[in-house]
Amino acid sequence: MADQLPIFHVIGFTGHRHIENPTALEATLSQVLGEFTARPGVEWMALSSAAAGADLAFARAALAKRISWEAILPLSPTAFAQDFSPEDWRQVQGLLAEAEAVRVIGERATREDAYLDCGMETVNRCDLLVAVWDGAPARGRGGTAEIVAYARELHRPLIIVNAHTLAITRERSEEHTSELQS
Repeated sequence: MADQLPIFHVIGFTGHRHIENPTALEATLSQVLGEFTARPGVEWMALSSAAAGADLAFARAALAKRISWEAILPLSPTAFAQDFSPEDWRQVQGLLAEAEAVRVIGERATREDAYLDCGMETVNRCDLLVAVWDGAPARGRGGTAEIVAYARELHRPLIIVNAHTLAITRERSEEHTSELQS
């Protein structure tokens, strides 16, 4: 039906801060996002933090694909800016200006708890999680491995991009992706 409203879904994201080849990673994330945006009648929204590294590559790839992006921050912008050099923070601010919305999760006693809350909220709000992960255990509270484990607990479809090789693997995507794309 021509007058039928599109179906709306959220692609969440988590990933490492230190990435080997940001340009290649952004191209891989663009390829992954393209698999979903090519389907007619489905609207996608991207949801991620704006931490250095993979988060920013995901946000740029989503915006390049004309997917609206919502930034979800673990800390207030003033506190979050402390994680960046002044030059890098200016780049993040420019990217945040392109976001559909910027939401701060809240203030927690520790930065690690704030990052964990941000990652968990991303998983809670997404229909599908894309992760750039090296497969190693978490190196700190709120790290990529913890967020992937949480997504698995909730049986979220996952697309994992290997942080070193950029190989793509899928979990539960066969059983859920078809319903997400129809």
